[in-house]
Amino acid sequence: MDRKVEDSWFKRRLMRLTPLEKRAVNSTVHAERTVEVALELLSLVNLMPGARCLELGCGQGALARLLVERFEVRVTATDFDPAQVDLARSRLRDLGERVSFQVVDARELPYADERFDAVFSFGVLHHIAGGWRQVVSEVSRVLSPTGTFVFTDIYVARWLMRLLSVFARHLDQLDYVALTKALAENGLEVTSQTWERRWAGLLKYGKTIAAKSRAGSD
Repeated sequence: MDRKVEDSWFKRRLMRLTPLEKRAVNSTVHAERTVEVALELLSLVNLMPGARCLELGCGQGALARLLVERFEVRVTATDFDPAQVDLARSRLRDLGERVSFQVVDARELPYADERFDAVFSFGVLHHIAGGWRQVVSEVSRVLSPTGTFVFTDIYVARWLMRLLSVFARHLDQLDYVALTKALAENGLEVTSQTWERRWAGLLKYGKTIAAKSRAGSD
């Protein structure tokens, strides 16, 4: 894939799963958890049959399958890692043309403005240190005026974030306060947010829905 964004080796490494992470992401347990969380969030979203959906970080394809089979939408499934795209394509071959696949850098989406009715991103943004703001901007750009951004992610506790920033000032690591501000600046308004604590409070797992705001659509 041609890459317009210039990255250091370290940033490229962060954007790819480690072998251990990949094993977990491609497991049956992870697929079941993805479906469980997706159904929880989708119960709050008016996703009509035939809607055009984009998935950032398709992994093994569990979410794409749910969207196509349960909600009868069309999905463009993307991932930064070509191996994950190949895996999802092989596992979802039976869905035919209802789902398409592409290796994509979420910071520079190769799609026209307002192309999608919904964008999904499960556990992706924290991998793009220094680039997640670009992802938010791109998501807003490709969403239709009534579109919805449905995403989950992991956030480091605020006190730990301040400590880490001492050692990695050059990294713009994902932070929920900054993320909420970036969403608003790009015309996306948070309409639902729930939290789960992880690792004795060191991490928080957030499940978020953000809709195109009227102000952002004007």
